[in-house]
Amino acid sequence: MKEILFVLMMILLLIGCKKGDYSPYSYSNDSTIYSDTKTTQFRELVLIIDPYVLIGDEKKFIVTDTIKNVNIKISNKLWGIYDSFGIDTTIFVKNKTSNFFSTSTITKYPIIAPYMTSSDTLKTAGEYSDLLNNYLTLEPGNYICQIESFEIKQLDGSVKKVKPFIVVPIEVKENSRSALVGEFEVQINNN
Repeated sequence: MKEILFVLMMILLLIGCKKGDYSPYSYSNDSTIYSDTKTTQFRELVLIIDPYVLIGDEKKFIVTDTIKNVNIKISNKLWGIYDSFGIDTTIFVKNKTSNFFSTSTITKYPIIAPYMTSSDTLKTAGEYSDLLNNYLTLEPGNYICQIESFEIKQLDGSVKKVKPFIVVPIEVKENSRSALVGEFEVQINNN
């Protein structure tokens, strides 16, 4: 009897297994650049911010661990609020310049900005309806990207909000996963 039960279990396991599909059960083809239709879905913006202060006529680039709360809009709709990648500040020879640590070496703060919804967990029909009404999809074409503001930490630990007024056109190409917004040197006021 045990042998028959064992054989039946093995047959059920063999029938239930798909040959050649080694992806985890939670894997979604929509979350990768590869798909059965050989198309990709646009998911993120890429940009770099290089903040600096002017000392006389010389640019001194600000050294901080991250730039926080980078507020990005696409065609006047909120795309999301992001932090830059963290950088190792110990690699820079830095000086105190008024309210910031600074260096003569250019410091680059990269930001990858994937589209975010306001809520990760939707529970009611109204929340789903709001998501569908406010969901920002970027079909291939041209758009206006605004970097409205970001925050940078000062020497005393306080946070300075910067409004750089960066407005640039971006192009979303067919079957692209991301678009390069650009690299921006942003002057920070010392006061």
